[in-house]
Amino acid sequence: MIIHLLEFQVVPGHAVEVTGFLRHSLADDPLPAGVVMRCAGRRLEHNQSEHIVATCWRDDDALASGTDQNGLPSYMASKAEFLGSPRSTTYGAAASIGGGIEGGRIIRVYHALIDADAVTEWKQRWREQVDSVAGRDGLICVRAGVSCSGPQSGGELSVVAVSAWRDWDAVLAATSGHIDRLVEDTASSDLERSAELDHYQLIGPDAE
Repeated sequence: MIIHLLEFQVVPGHAVEVTGFLRHSLADDPLPAGVVMRCAGRRLEHNQSEHIVATCWRDDDALASGTDQNGLPSYMASKAEFLGSPRSTTYGAAASIGGGIEGGRIIRVYHALIDADAVTEWKQRWREQVDSVAGRDGLICVRAGVSCSGPQSGGELSVVAVSAWRDWDAVLAATSGHIDRLVEDTASSDLERSAELDHYQLIGPDAE
């Protein structure tokens, strides 16, 4: 499975249009060909024009056929002119729990860097950690993965974990207020550097 993140700022004056489009399109059933899961959110901190669309594709072929040369999913093409400064990144999924985002209100996106030679250990730790938090009250799903782009110039790889939560109270309870972590106990912090965790309000048919 491939985790694809599209981050962008909505062009001023089109926030309502883009939000409405996302809410409507994410309610489509069935999912577009090759898509296993998808969600979208509006950033809660800092610049609230910043949005993210996370799409889980079945495999590389599905991703290639479902996105254009700039990484824009075909189901977003009609609103391309309203997406400012788009940034597309892809990750090979290493750990996963939860089948969808139903009941979620908060999206948390965790980014960090690891040494290229630590990939195997990182994947193992995240599989164990994700399995250990399955069933945690308020946690809907988690997808964690390693960059498909290969090492950066310093020999580091980008890693990501995208999680959906029932509400903010569930996030605070699971992290004991340490909202820079997936949960209170983080198993791989010694392998990770430059860690950041962003929070988004889920945009969907049931999330206002």
